[in-house]
Amino acid sequence: MQHRHSITTALGCILMTFTSIGQALPETLKQHPAQYLVREDTVGLESYDDNSTRNQQGKNAQLLEGFSRTLQPELLEQQLESLVAEVEVPGLSFALINNARIVYEFNGGVRNVDSGKPVNQQTMFDAASMSKTVFSAFVLKMVDEGMLSLDTPLFEYMPYQDIAHDERYKKITARMALSHTTGFPNWRFLTDDGKYVPDKPLTIAFEPGTQYQYSGEGFQYLAKVLAHLHETDLDGLQQIINKTLLSPLKMESSSFIWTNYLQQHRADGHVQGKINAGWSITAQNPNFNAAASLQTNARFYAQFLIGIFEDNYLSHKSYQAMTSVQSEKLTDKGNSIYKYGLGLYIENLDGHTFYQHGGFNGSASGLFRYSKEHNVGYVFFTNSEKKNIIDKKIMTWLNNHANRDQSVKAGAL
Repeated sequence: MQHRHSITTALGCILMTFTSIGQALPETLKQHPAQYLVREDTVGLESYDDNSTRNQQGKNAQLLEGFSRTLQPELLEQQLESLVAEVEVPGLSFALINNARIVYEFNGGVRNVDSGKPVNQQTMFDAASMSKTVFSAFVLKMVDEGMLSLDTPLFEYMPYQDIAHDERYKKITARMALSHTTGFPNWRFLTDDGKYVPDKPLTIAFEPGTQYQYSGEGFQYLAKVLAHLHETDLDGLQQIINKTLLSPLKMESSSFIWTNYLQQHRADGHVQGKINAGWSITAQNPNFNAAASLQTNARFYAQFLIGIFEDNYLSHKSYQAMTSVQSEKLTDKGNSIYKYGLGLYIENLDGHTFYQHGGFNGSASGLFRYSKEHNVGYVFFTNSEKKNIIDKKIMTWLNNHANRDQSVKAGAL
């Protein structure tokens, strides 16, 4: 196991978990596609989406406001090792941020249950839909540099033949793409019940800009526009992202396309404990997908979060656009609202704001949470489908310690 040797944290959040999907269904998942997807708000949220849970979330946020404590790294490592064994996940990459630095890092388990190769600091994981947050930051950097505007119709930069049959697409902007209000489906090749139809045409469900509908297609359209503006193809965007985002934010070796490094160090996906490719990119499916193909690990992604939230990577105007509510949608149960900025979810609990995004590619998953107010956050990736249960256990453990320490403090007074 690999870890850092000091950990001071101020956690103020128990938030809802959001799940989303990535690329085309592989053969191994086509047999039971509805088990893994259709919309990001219908996978694994049932246990979060109720008033009693949300009330407790608010209480915990209030309890932990301004609360800081020191944890022994050995204790946290024991908890994470136990989590890997108890939940039966193959591998886990976890990083904890406090005061704009990574204060703890864990890499445990195996890359592949058959080979037994261990997870280490070099191991890379499929970020799935957490790719959207990174790509959104890249887009906003291009806005800062004057390459495009958030509110100019993308059609004016590049016509899009895939949807030329519907004139409404000429109203779609970068802001709409990044806030899931284009009217596009998540992926054109999926029906509402999760069936895979490879020749299904791209459609628009409503007037662009008027409603929220989670869409990877919108991100891919925007990526194609940026590639056109840079006079390259989609895969060519990787070099530009390397120069403008990944290198400045210390995300070395992270990539939206398949590389020799990934061939050597990427963790294999698993479903129910068995090897499964999921929707991840591979040597056979190596191409750039703005919504889903980022390969990285917890340390690199934590460096990204620090750059966005603490190090002024973006202009103030672009940062405000990214972290302000751009679209909203009621959950299926209708008693809470998803709020989305540009490439991330926004949650307010008792006046405190937290940012997050999850990722789920069938056989790989992960999640980040960040509180700008407390300058604290965490991110994890696993080469399995068990993001939700991992997140619940991490949050339960951290908040049990917070409540216990708060009780001790109160008793001492």
